[in-house]
Amino acid sequence: MTEGESDDRDGTNGTDRSVVGRRRLLRTGANVGLCGVLVLGVGADYVTPDGLGEITYAMARPEPDSSDLEPRRKPVPADWHEEIRNAFAVQQRLEELELSPLLDSFVVPGTFDEPRASLSVSATDAGVEERLESIADPTPIDVEVLDELPAAPEAAAESPEPYQLSELDPEAIPGGVVCETGDGVATLASALFEADGDSRFFATSNHLYGALGTKEIDHRGEPLSVLADDESYHVGDVERGYPLADVVTVAPHDGYRPSASIERASPSQVIGQYTKVGLAELAAREEPLSKLGAMTNETSGRIEGIDGVTCFTGEVCRPGQFRWGDEDAFTDGDSGSIAFHADEDDPEDSLLVAGINNARTWWPGADFVWGTAGYHLLEEYGLHF
Repeated sequence: MTEGESDDRDGTNGTDRSVVGRRRLLRTGANVGLCGVLVLGVGADYVTPDGLGEITYAMARPEPDSSDLEPRRKPVPADWHEEIRNAFAVQQRLEELELSPLLDSFVVPGTFDEPRASLSVSATDAGVEERLESIADPTPIDVEVLDELPAAPEAAAESPEPYQLSELDPEAIPGGVVCETGDGVATLASALFEADGDSRFFATSNHLYGALGTKEIDHRGEPLSVLADDESYHVGDVERGYPLADVVTVAPHDGYRPSASIERASPSQVIGQYTKVGLAELAAREEPLSKLGAMTNETSGRIEGIDGVTCFTGEVCRPGQFRWGDEDAFTDGDSGSIAFHADEDDPEDSLLVAGINNARTWWPGADFVWGTAGYHLLEEYGLHF
């Protein structure tokens, strides 16, 4: 079974459309303690009455090997900020409706010149529009109705050779390279840290381990390998999966160590991640994200939506999603890759993570890559890049 096959079955191959009616949004309780302080305390944003406000746009580590996080702040126009805050509130109300025809919903930030934010929603029933009217004010909601979501295409018979390291440094294994299990191949993410501890993990997409990405502890102890010079190295064993984020953490094995870096990126050093409003600010400036996948190498594209919920795959809806670029930016085997942007405080040496890429569209009228945002991993699971 290849990673692509797993991704297809996690989509709609062999899946009756009646499944959509059974999907529901599952909420996970936010971690308390240090993680809650980071997200809700020093990570909070605010606006002053003088036309400019200040947001915490990123949480970054003061040193590359540190597991601590510090807030990065910057001013933004107050009218833009008010628009995006309203849009986040409307999105929250939409999630609370738990509409069964929902396929996805995303906040679409405005620019600083045209600050009006909106919501983009797709559903399988036009009747959803009436329900949305009650929550739309003051944020407009654009609704697309699909009669059905077609099955995802089968993985291509031929695929490009995945990128592997020419030589493995056991103490610094970067993201952006091919990794594998007995079930298939994907892309290794950069190191994932515990917010309230010193642990760092290898990470990739949970669906690499089969079962449509639903495993949480059933695959604990299963190996993850990295290829280098056509040799396979067993670098770690599964700690646990996070089905709603489609992320798996892998504890390092036998002295191997994940690096907070992305192979072939320039710069390559990962120093932290964007907050939710930080992603909105990046979109407002029309700054692109980039990724380096094991299959498609480097691709880039603009942010298309944040603070999203997707119900395209599996039998539950996934919160904390972001979307960007187009479907040509991603293919089978790129799952687990990191979407990133240069750190504006240190653009020559550091990167900030938007999130982890898990899937791409396959149906007419939609054209983007999506995955779980880094801020959501921190807020819900106490993990960060």
